[in-house]
Amino acid sequence: MFRTFKTHTALAIVISFGLFISIASGYFLYKMEENKIKGEFNKEINSHITTLHKEIIINFEALRSLAILFSDSTTPDWMHFSFEAQRILSRHNDIQALEWIPLIPHSERIAYESKSLLNLPKFEIIQRKIQGSMIRAPIKDAYYPVYFIEPYIGNELAYGFDLSSNATRHQAIITARDSGQPTATGSITLVQEKGEQKGFLAFIPIYKFRGVSTEEIRRKNLQGFVLGVFRIGDIFNSSLKGKELNDIQMTLLDNTQPLNTTILYQSSIHGKELNDEVVFSKNLPSIWGRQWSIVASPSKDFFSNRRNVLPLAVFISFILFTIYIALYIHYLSKRAAIIQKTVEEKNQEINKANEKLELLSRSDGLTGIANRRCMDDFFEREWHLAIRNKSSLSFVIIDIDFFKLYNDNYGHPQGDDCLKKVARQLESTLKRPGDLIARYGGEEFSLILPNTKSALKIAEKCRKSIESLNIPHEHSSVAKVITISIGICSVIPTINMSSRKLIETADKALYLAKDKGRNKVEELKIKTRI
Repeated sequence: MFRTFKTHTALAIVISFGLFISIASGYFLYKMEENKIKGEFNKEINSHITTLHKEIIINFEALRSLAILFSDSTTPDWMHFSFEAQRILSRHNDIQALEWIPLIPHSERIAYESKSLLNLPKFEIIQRKIQGSMIRAPIKDAYYPVYFIEPYIGNELAYGFDLSSNATRHQAIITARDSGQPTATGSITLVQEKGEQKGFLAFIPIYKFRGVSTEEIRRKNLQGFVLGVFRIGDIFNSSLKGKELNDIQMTLLDNTQPLNTTILYQSSIHGKELNDEVVFSKNLPSIWGRQWSIVASPSKDFFSNRRNVLPLAVFISFILFTIYIALYIHYLSKRAAIIQKTVEEKNQEINKANEKLELLSRSDGLTGIANRRCMDDFFEREWHLAIRNKSSLSFVIIDIDFFKLYNDNYGHPQGDDCLKKVARQLESTLKRPGDLIARYGGEEFSLILPNTKSALKIAEKCRKSIESLNIPHEHSSVAKVITISIGICSVIPTINMSSRKLIETADKALYLAKDKGRNKVEELKIKTRI
């Protein structure tokens, strides 16, 4: 027995030492190699970011050079603008278009639309109906149309487009006008875009004379904007200088609004599996009011193609020292598996017991439907979901008419049976799995209906279904059977709105239904302060 013990102890020491040396040596070499590859990856991404930022700055400086035409506060003619724009575009292939956007009061609209520019079709101020389809712009005080455009070919739909007819473009116009600084928009779909690529616009405000120093003076003396039109993918690909990123996924993000980060462009790794454990993130310097950043991750091939066999060879060489006790290790593993299975079975039994306890804690003991605690949790979750999705949320409060008289005259056991029947009937009336019925308290029930177009119809269906049960109630002044009164409130919640306001308004609607004689459904809207 003692000899066997010593033998087993010696074998265990040999196995432990062999495995430790094998794993430690292999892991050490593996991590050294991985850190080296990560350094190469970070260096490559930093190089791409620097090149991308430089590419954007060069294009924006090209736009500034075009704005020099307007430096003497006079608008150049179309031929002069076209010549200078073509000269710039010949050196910057990733600029989609260069444009002049004048401020045109409505009183001058007819005069502009009656003029003809050489090599351009008849000018008309238009706006987008749907992507790829334009209509004549309606009458308003002022317009910001595309009047000069180069090149015209490929940008036909943009000619005459009133930029102020779109909220994103109009906001950039206002920002550039009031600040006097060049301004870029966020990600937009260009009116001339025929594919799926996103773009952005860069505005340089032009004033009637130099030295405008206040916001009020800038507004009064705005002449228009020199505009650069850019397709994000074109700039990104141009910055790569022809280099393929087959094993790196780079995502260009707009973080200007921290709560509304948008993806501007994402390179493809052509179906390869991404290595989510390695993520490189870096902000670009602020550019004309926009804060962009790059997030990059390599494919798994990026690392595997750069690894060598040394860590594996070291690992295998040490494993060979312990191969003679493989059967013993197998025995231990089988024994451990049996123990693990036993533990898992016990854990499953414990989990099932916990699930039953959780179900009991969230269910009403009498009716079996959700209790008030469950309803509160569900309501808060759906409230925040509705805010995020900008969808409607309806809250319905149901009260059994004259239930106290029912209890007093028929007895509490009969009253409990009545509550059970009402709960079952209401539960069967709801058809969608996402809706919730809960016992609100006493003889009151509540319904939570997410994204429901007509809560009023559902409530009316509930009212009729309860009345159709024909549960006798001789002491009710409404009917000779059990009836219910219902209050409803529906809203598309916002982040500044209190969730309690929805419940309170539904409660007011319930009282209104009672005041109007009970056995009725009333709906109220949340009052907003003006």
